[in-house]
Amino acid sequence: MYRRALITLSVLAAPLAFASSPVEAQRAAQAQMRFQAMDTNRDGQISKAEWQGNARSFQVHDWNGDGVLSGPEVRVGAQRNTNWEEADHNPSRWERNLTWTAGAFSNLDHNRDSRITANEWHYDVETFRRVDANRDGALNRAEFLGGDTIDDDRGDNFDDLDYNNNGLVERSEWHGNNASFTALDKNRDGRLSRFEVVGSQDTTGDVYDQFAGLDYDRNGSIARGEWHWSQGSFAARDLDRNGVISRREFESTATPETSATASGAGSQRIVVNAKNRWTDAMLDVRAGDILTFNASGSITMSDNGSDTSVPAGSTTGRRAPDAPILNQLAGGLIARIDGYGPIWIGNRTTLTAPISGRLYLGVNDDHLPDNNGEYVVTVGVQGRTLR
Repeated sequence: MYRRALITLSVLAAPLAFASSPVEAQRAAQAQMRFQAMDTNRDGQISKAEWQGNARSFQVHDWNGDGVLSGPEVRVGAQRNTNWEEADHNPSRWERNLTWTAGAFSNLDHNRDSRITANEWHYDVETFRRVDANRDGALNRAEFLGGDTIDDDRGDNFDDLDYNNNGLVERSEWHGNNASFTALDKNRDGRLSRFEVVGSQDTTGDVYDQFAGLDYDRNGSIARGEWHWSQGSFAARDLDRNGVISRREFESTATPETSATASGAGSQRIVVNAKNRWTDAMLDVRAGDILTFNASGSITMSDNGSDTSVPAGSTTGRRAPDAPILNQLAGGLIARIDGYGPIWIGNRTTLTAPISGRLYLGVNDDHLPDNNGEYVVTVGVQGRTLR
């Protein structure tokens, strides 16, 4: 009986020891695949139809822009490794396509102490917190570069992940690994709040100075060593060819992304549905543009019919405990420019755009599925005033 059982086990084990068929190789690769649960047809790649998230999130992970996630894009631990020297996009501290390479680390480490601190970081605080695994307020080389065991989904922000707009990121919405999720889940309730992922945001978000953020030595100009993009994009702004970029040059030079902007293009009427986190205003603005707002309408923020809001905020004066902007009234009109924000609009009529990018509008509430109603907002754009 023992001999027969041994032979049976040997026969069963043989296919595992010599798995070399295409099907078996695909299964082996599948076992190491990121986003595996989304690959419903098991072909080793993720199509847009299979992706469980919003379109912005898909773009973040589609590094080569071919419309599917495959190869390194779905390999556990892989990071986008675009050459930062070739990047000619519009600079912004909320740049989403960060380069996670040794060269990019050195590029940001101005004082060469092998740490990137907050004053050397020109991007969003949420990504900084995500990558700062030991929570010491600085990024070391290992944290920045990541590795095969690190999957913190640093490309997606909170609003990308909160696909159902309920103000929380459940494990089913999380694209990283369990270890990274647990590290963020401070209260161990099995879901991530905005505070746990983003931190407290209690400012209006409209005072960021791009130029000052890049001028690391605070001498009033940006040298090549302070510029975090290509030589070509630096030269395009250095109009007088003196080797540095002045504030006037920085703010006056259009870029390929913003040369055909809404500046001087009149106004746009946007309907802001209270159930959507962000509504595309279909306007590209440049830093320094004067935006004007004329907002009307009302929304309800729960099943309670008296829980209403106008663009200025809640008519009862309440605040939402995990809203994008904590110290402002629930339901008020808010904005972001690309990934930068949120910016409180409320009943204000003008805003000087702090950065260049696409304008989006939303409401300052944490749980959106039970909202109803809409705001109608007319946004105008006036030319920039140069200093």
